[in-house]
Amino acid sequence: MHQPFRNDVGFTLVELMVTIAVLAILLAIGIPSFATLIASNRLTSATNELVASLQTARTEALRRNVRVTVCPAAPTATACSGAWRDGWMAFVDQTPGNAPAPESAADILFRGGPAPRNITIVGNTPVSSYVSFTADGTSKLLSRAFQAGTLRVCSTATALGDDRRARHLVLTGAGRIVLTTPSTSVPSTCPPP
Repeated sequence: MHQPFRNDVGFTLVELMVTIAVLAILLAIGIPSFATLIASNRLTSATNELVASLQTARTEALRRNVRVTVCPAAPTATACSGAWRDGWMAFVDQTPGNAPAPESAADILFRGGPAPRNITIVGNTPVSSYVSFTADGTSKLLSRAFQAGTLRVCSTATALGDDRRARHLVLTGAGRIVLTTPSTSVPSTCPPP
């Protein structure tokens, strides 16, 4: 028996090449946008985590009626050390002295960080090594003077423009944390405050 003529179904080489060219163009447009989205989300996530940690420490100071201090500390550290980007811990500061330190591991309330890749966190002098909240919720240095300063969370990722790469967490003397975006261009190398 003779089979009827059948058309083969498929793509020609020209159709396949056109499809690949369109896909390459779409990827060239989409990948930089995706990199910007990822860098922006990392910056937002790190900022939100640090803000939440500071607000929680202030709340714990009020709730427990004690001084609570937040300082840079690596995830397994039992003392304040290192940089904010390495992580931080909040602890009940039972005997504030010249340097913030928990009396024992039982005084450590929680830990945060470390910051994601390409994220840097630095503070100006009043908040470079710790933030401390007293029992009335105000922020004070260990010397009992009011503590106010700025922590900068910034992204060194090249996907973000200089006007979108940083957030400032401004600590007021009343213990409030105000989140702002710098009004000036921030270089990709970040640091100050």
